[in-house]
Amino acid sequence: MGPGDLISLIRPALRSTRSDAVLLGPETGDDAGVFRLDGRGLVATVDFITPVCDDPRRFGRVAAVNAMSDVWATGGRPIFALNVCAFPAWVDRAVLSEILVGADQALEAAGAALLGGHTVADDDLKFGMAVVGVADPQRLLARAGALPGDRLILTKPLGTGVMINAFRAGQLDAAGLEPALAEMERFNDIASRLALEHGARAATDVSGFGLGGHALGMATASAVTLRLRWADVPRHAAFRALQALGVTTGCTAPNREHVGAALDDRRGLDEADRALLFDPQTSGGLLLAVPEPAAGPLLRALLDSGHRAAQIGEVLAGAPRLEIV
Repeated sequence: MGPGDLISLIRPALRSTRSDAVLLGPETGDDAGVFRLDGRGLVATVDFITPVCDDPRRFGRVAAVNAMSDVWATGGRPIFALNVCAFPAWVDRAVLSEILVGADQALEAAGAALLGGHTVADDDLKFGMAVVGVADPQRLLARAGALPGDRLILTKPLGTGVMINAFRAGQLDAAGLEPALAEMERFNDIASRLALEHGARAATDVSGFGLGGHALGMATASAVTLRLRWADVPRHAAFRALQALGVTTGCTAPNREHVGAALDDRRGLDEADRALLFDPQTSGGLLLAVPEPAAGPLLRALLDSGHRAAQIGEVLAGAPRLEIV
């Protein structure tokens, strides 16, 4: 579902008032909700996806990492999860077991426990998790908080949406998908920890709404303009050729429509670059707003830890919009 449709769907259900214990709720549009309990922040989220590859164990791992990423985006740490399984009757049970094994291995590596789950029969295979974590209420990362002068850092390259669909359509082989799959398996825990250590002021994970949608979300929540320096945005090398073949996603157009007039394209992006700006990511990276003095040290720490991160722009005073240069 596109961001515009999602907003219109949930708006009637939002309460006019909320408990003081709710630190991040649905009205903020953040990656996860946060509830204050006994001086701690309980972080809660749920996410599930369709298969991204032919290896069921790796799919389970990506689905788990994708779900936990929402907790890391708030500066939290996952502590337990529940599986969310939509399993067709025609899929071999050994395949389904491999999905669960891969997911649990990712949970174990993150230091989180599996407490159970729920399974339904469905025509299409889907898998994910409801994840609960903990965070320091005084050190939460959210979409709001970016200030003029802050630098923008993206911790993973873009392009996984088109690459996954190209693989499904037989236009990209397993070797071609591997760079994207390796990034989808990468935890955002180190990036989250480093962001906190370097005083990041705002964060969001770049997922289904694409870089454009999530960047506009940060701009709106922070009441600022985000300037993106397009040449510096990291991207998967295969994206442009696949886009030229006509590969796209069902979310790209709705994402683009949602940003609409809030996009000030001073660079003159071509169609492939616009597709990349709105390409939905699975288990994408974090978009961070960081004080200028900390941006260089944070970027070096991310690169030293193996991230394909880059400084991609800055925060400006102004109305909520995206400026591309």
